[in-house]
Amino acid sequence: MTSEVRPFRPADTEGIRAVLTASLQHDHIPGFTATDITRQLERMVPEPVGTLVATEDGRIVGVCTPRMDDLTVHPDVRRRGHGRRLALAARDMARQRGDDRLDLHVPKHLPASVAFAEALGMRYRSSLWQFQLSAAAAAQVPAPAFPDEVVIRTWNDDIDTDFVSWTAFMSAAFEGHPTRMTWTAAVVEHVHAGPSFDASGILIVAERADPASFVAFARTETEPDEGGGQLGEVGLIGVLPAWRGRGLGRELLRWSVSELRARGIARIVLAVEAANERATALYRSHGFEPIIEWPHWELPLD
Repeated sequence: MTSEVRPFRPADTEGIRAVLTASLQHDHIPGFTATDITRQLERMVPEPVGTLVATEDGRIVGVCTPRMDDLTVHPDVRRRGHGRRLALAARDMARQRGDDRLDLHVPKHLPASVAFAEALGMRYRSSLWQFQLSAAAAAQVPAPAFPDEVVIRTWNDDIDTDFVSWTAFMSAAFEGHPTRMTWTAAVVEHVHAGPSFDASGILIVAERADPASFVAFARTETEPDEGGGQLGEVGLIGVLPAWRGRGLGRELLRWSVSELRARGIARIVLAVEAANERATALYRSHGFEPIIEWPHWELPLD
């Protein structure tokens, strides 16, 4: 048997899909669906250096994408060292990038995953939670009312920006966030060009005195629900540090809920770090309730 870990290649997509699909069926990761697999694969292609694959006799049997906190090995070939080889290679890749730690999602309902993380010397860092807003609670969310000092526009309104500038703005809007944001302009541009991208789901807030100066944004997304309907997601809400404390995050949340309700979405979700107490308090005050926990562990690289 010949095993190796190597960088991702675009031709690896279907092999990785097979690994992730088998894991989805075997491990029953809460909140993870086939749509998430497609989304994950879409984001690998424009940044191949960010993903590692493990092979066994030429067949792809594992994958690790640190910026997505993901390490997955096909259920049929576990306990053969593929996971450890992927983790150590990912650790080395993180060091080369100048990162101070390697982060991975470790499902707490899988004892083998927890034991694996502990054997690597990892430790629990924090949890990402999925919050849900019921249709009844969504009906009680007020309509947005943005302050007079700003103007709002959607991505459809002839946005005059390049993806490098837009990515830099997104990153600045998440300054101080508990989770490190690792977007690149190549990934953002690739996502915007994809078949599932919906420009009308992005709202941008700008200074009224200078409409070209963006200060906050929100992105909503929709996808097929496991129940056969449509699921709405408040994907991102970001506000530049200098503009925080003025209610923009609250109004962007209300706009997001209103936008999704207008599309007939009955169930709305979002993801938030438990450590982000300000955000979790805002979401709870609007009727969102936590339903799924995704624990994240870290391997310090010092």
